[in-house]
Formats: sequence, C-alpha cells, structure tokens
Amino acid sequence: MTTRIEKHGRNLHIWPEGITDPFIIRPLPGRAGVQITDAYLNATAGGGGDIVAALQIAVDGARENAITGQWELLPEEEQANWARIGRELSQEEGNSVIMPAFLWQTLLGMDGVRLYLEEGEGLTGTLKAVGALAQRLGRFVPRT
Repeated sequence: MTTRIEKHGRNLHIWPEGITDPFIIRPLPGRAGVQITDAYLNATAGGGGDIVAALQIAVDGARENAITGQWELLPEEEQANWARIGRELSQEEGNSVIMPAFLWQTLLGMDGVRLYLEEGEGLTGTLKAVGALAQRLGRFVPRT
C-alpha cells in the first residue's frame, strides 16, 4: 500500500509503505502521455500494445525517436525507478507505484491518482481509474 503521494513542483513523489526515499516521477511530454495511454488501453482491450513498455515509460520517461516520432524506452541503465521497483518492492507494492505514475501521466492526472487511492489501490483501484480514463476518452462507453 502507498503511504502517501504528493506533487513537488512538476514531479510526483510516491512513498510506498515502509520505504523512506520516495520514487520521483517526472512528467512526460503530452504526446508521450497520449502514446502510453493508447498503448495501455489498446492492450487491455485485446487490440495489441505493449503494456509493460507503457508502464516503464510512465515511471522513467522516454526519448522521442527522431525518425518515427514515437516515444521509446530509455536505455535500461537510465530506468532508475523501474530497476528500483524490481529490486526493493514486491509485485503488489510495485503496482502501488506504477499505477499512480501511469494515471498521473494521462489526462486524468492527479484526479486519476486520487480515484485509484480512494478505491483502495490494487485491482479495484486500477479498474475504477482506468475505467474513468477510458470513459473520459470516449472509449469502451457502454451503450444503453
């Protein structure tokens, strides 16, 4: 579980329970945020997309490929948060860093992070916040 999440300047600081030093998440450029949002939502809908890469970009940032214009993962040695999550946290604890970072990088921003936390984190928080994201984007809206 997460102890606390705060914005400090332009960065998001995340303290998982029992961890002294926060994970510092830097904001992505808007186009990179759109790219990871599309990749995540497409993959969850079965349409392809690399969820893991999208989440890695959310926590550590990306570089724009000058030829393709796509945002790509940083080299492994520059993925400090991703490596730290893998070394210091269980998968459940890691999710409490990764999902808020991802949601914060989307157009939901802190509203998505708050919704994730209010719903108790984990699967329930993820489903609620990602559902809100999809609805906000007009995707997966149920027809009545």
